[in-house]
Amino acid sequence: MTDQKSVSSHLKIAIEDYDYRIRTFVPCYEEMLDEVEKLAGVSLGDHPTVLDLGIGTGAFSERCLRLRPQSRLIGIDSDPEMVAIALDRLKAAAEIDLRCVSFLDAELPPVDLIGGVLSLHHVPEAEAKRGLYLRCRRALSRGGPFLMADCFPPRDPDLSAGGWASWRRHLEQTYAPEETSAYFEAWSWEDTHFSLEDELLWLDQAGFQTEVTWRKDLFAVICCT
Repeated sequence: MTDQKSVSSHLKIAIEDYDYRIRTFVPCYEEMLDEVEKLAGVSLGDHPTVLDLGIGTGAFSERCLRLRPQSRLIGIDSDPEMVAIALDRLKAAAEIDLRCVSFLDAELPPVDLIGGVLSLHHVPEAEAKRGLYLRCRRALSRGGPFLMADCFPPRDPDLSAGGWASWRRHLEQTYAPEETSAYFEAWSWEDTHFSLEDELLWLDQAGFQTEVTWRKDLFAVICCT
């Protein structure tokens, strides 16, 4: 994550409630995790090194560890509360290296797979995101994939409006309409959602071949090789 408020402050929740509450905030959260786990499963060797950008509470890394118990995990996140939870969650890893720093500033070492799950929308500027993608491409010199799951609105305004309305309906299954509006207002100060078309262009410019393997409303999973 970039230099921002803590996740608990950003989402206005207790940090220990994150894994439950994220499912009330993000539509199809489990579907996206299942998709990136499936993609990782066909890519990982026996003893891979996995880099998790914005590791959060470690949900994606845990999936990788389940697939390959001998994985070496490198997690980067600027929120010390999240790093502490991830460290406890992933303590069974053969080797784990968690770094409390922005992934825009951190060195990205050579790895076999990179994951960015609901973290890259914290990059606020197009130039910074393009630079990050170039650095990810260099870190994957061994030929592994970069797996992304996030909100990527379509460029078409009508499709985008429909997607935002669908997201609002998801929140209103749990929260009152005024609470939902307050959440969207608060998130708009720190979250930046570039269009799917722009993201694919920048990834292509960084040297990746891309495939959108899953998509629903505003959300998508992109496999970059």
